[in-house]
Amino acid sequence: MRSVWLVNHYATDPTESPSGSRHFSLAAHLAQEGWTASLIAASTEHPSGRQRIPSSAKRADRTVGGVRFRFLRASDYSGNGISRILNLLTFTVRLLLPSGTRGLPAPDVIVGSTVHPLAAWAASVLARRRRVPFVFEIRDLWPQTLIDMGRMTPRSLPARILRAVEGELCRRASAIITLLPFAAEYLEQEQGVPADKIVWISNGCDAAAFSHLPAAEPDGPFTFMYFGSVGLANGVDEIVRAFAPVADGARLTVYGGGRSLPQVQALAGELGIRDAVEFRGTIPKTAVPEAAALADALVINVLDLAVYRHGISMNKLFDYLAAGRPVVIASSAPNNPVAESEAGLTVPAADTAAFTAALRRMRDSDLEERRRWGANGRALVEEQYDYGVLARRLASTLDAVLAGVRPDASDRP
Repeated sequence: MRSVWLVNHYATDPTESPSGSRHFSLAAHLAQEGWTASLIAASTEHPSGRQRIPSSAKRADRTVGGVRFRFLRASDYSGNGISRILNLLTFTVRLLLPSGTRGLPAPDVIVGSTVHPLAAWAASVLARRRRVPFVFEIRDLWPQTLIDMGRMTPRSLPARILRAVEGELCRRASAIITLLPFAAEYLEQEQGVPADKIVWISNGCDAAAFSHLPAAEPDGPFTFMYFGSVGLANGVDEIVRAFAPVADGARLTVYGGGRSLPQVQALAGELGIRDAVEFRGTIPKTAVPEAAALADALVINVLDLAVYRHGISMNKLFDYLAAGRPVVIASSAPNNPVAESEAGLTVPAADTAAFTAALRRMRDSDLEERRRWGANGRALVEEQYDYGVLARRLASTLDAVLAGVRPDASDRP
């Protein structure tokens, strides 16, 4: 068996956390492709900041579903201030210390994921020390994401530093994995990355986890459901606004938490629909299928932001499709799995009236049509976005860099 280290500051155990479990799922399936994976993550769970190892420990190993986690002690944090910066720094330092990786199977390849650039940079340093190939996984484009969200100006010193780091990581990498389907165009234009060095490996889901869900049946009020964070970037307030005119005879259930939750709850009260909107809090990733079984339709709102011009790859969207329930999505991103597979209804982003009309149409649609939409989405996930399929693509990429050849980038959109 070949060995790969997956460095992701925020890698999660899906039995504990509601967050996306991309690397856990990929690692679990890599074993079938001849690779054993070690996930190296911080001791602090994101976004809660909860410590996952005893206070006396500098590191801890845990095996979940056959996947090995190495948690490295990182400082406590809350919010996005100085404490979080210190958290990033302490994780990076511990990762680079010899003790940080002692006892792990020797790697043949090291993958560094940019949940933040320091983790990927540290992974590239480890790869040089070990004299093994480095694979750069780009989840968020730094600094372009911050620029697109208005948090940084293009010519500011932090932006120039981050772009320089991004460029250096691209040069060090034997291959570059991007989660966003159209990020390759940015990398080619802004960093001069050769097209055949870039591989698109989307987020996805474990379709088998949803295979036991019963067919949708009318039972009580029509239930729309949302899973995920409730923050400024998630647009749950817009979902509540769009739902208000169709709340008669329907319910909206929100699974998730975040900094905007109190404001969204207050908005439901202001709109007079507090009795029709249920806030259930966060649940572990493994509990999502059972909860989704109670939905008649699932709903998601993708904000109209420049950052999405490179496409979307949201974990919850693939969970929605795998659940076999129709989806209502508000999005103007260039890719849209719901529209591509005819798995529900799509409206433009930032159009509340259109969003409301789509929710009303979904509420009033007949059961057979909803079942057809749900089956279409399920089929798309099984064919393209199941983590077994995505792990084969990752294994092919790792095999290629070991052999010193370019990975197969033939299925880029």
